[in-house]
Amino acid sequence: MQWYWIVLIVVAALALLEVGAGLYMFFYAFGANRGSVRKLFRQREQDPAPLVRMRFDTKAYMDALPHDNLTQTAPDGVKLAARFFPNNGTKNVAVICHGWHSYPWWDFGKAFDIVYNAGYAVLAVSQRAQGDSDGRYMTYGAKESDDLLGWLRILIKTYGEDLRIAIMGVSMGGATVLCATGKPLPKQVQCAVSDCAFTTAKDQFRSAMKGGFPVARSLGKPIARIFAKMRYADAAPIEAVRRSKTPTLFMHGDADDFVPFGMMRQLYDACAAPEKAFWVSPGALHAEAAMTNPDEYAAHVIPWLQKYL
Repeated sequence: MQWYWIVLIVVAALALLEVGAGLYMFFYAFGANRGSVRKLFRQREQDPAPLVRMRFDTKAYMDALPHDNLTQTAPDGVKLAARFFPNNGTKNVAVICHGWHSYPWWDFGKAFDIVYNAGYAVLAVSQRAQGDSDGRYMTYGAKESDDLLGWLRILIKTYGEDLRIAIMGVSMGGATVLCATGKPLPKQVQCAVSDCAFTTAKDQFRSAMKGGFPVARSLGKPIARIFAKMRYADAAPIEAVRRSKTPTLFMHGDADDFVPFGMMRQLYDACAAPEKAFWVSPGALHAEAAMTNPDEYAAHVIPWLQKYL
């Protein structure tokens, strides 16, 4: 065999490996993977760790509360689900958006209890491709932020024009909220709370992979366009907050080993909202700010909500 055939075979094999790695990364990061997620949460049911038990306590609390099951169909045809928890007729509503491969009760473990017990009604959204919502792919805030706008319209139409709304998100849910603040929001939306959001999906993937697999990562953009029908540029909270007029509270655990803690400061500094604030949850890992420091969480979040709602 001639040497150039060997070179061509090696180059083709490497190209196939990179494409294969890119596809694997995409389907892992974007795909619903419902079977794996259900298996993981079944295993977590047996975990005795205090913060895990706290989350399951929140699940039991939410399941026991009276609520309305709401649905919507997104513009791309995906059927979405949410639960609305009324609270003694209040018109003050917190809309909560969970993160990647998760549920409202998991990412808002303890936080739901704090907000609801403070007297706020809550709309708990199941983000696309997760929980009770349909869909094959997550889009890291790109389409989820439009889904959130749809929930706001439904909420206002169903429960009244006189609602006062706060939008709150954790991790990818925080990215959803921040992306939404860069878009025209209903006048009823008074403030936002973002917990451990990333700056951009691209930056988060680079961080999660420790900078490795650059070629495979670069294939993520065209693969995402083909399968998820999204642009990476639309999953960029840091660009959205530059257009924001919504008062926003940023928070992050300083021990977060998944979404870098420094991203909070980048988002805060970039935010153009006339009123903004931040809080660091000492010792909190990713998406655990409220559970690690519940009293401090309440001391920062509830006054923020009271100020605007």
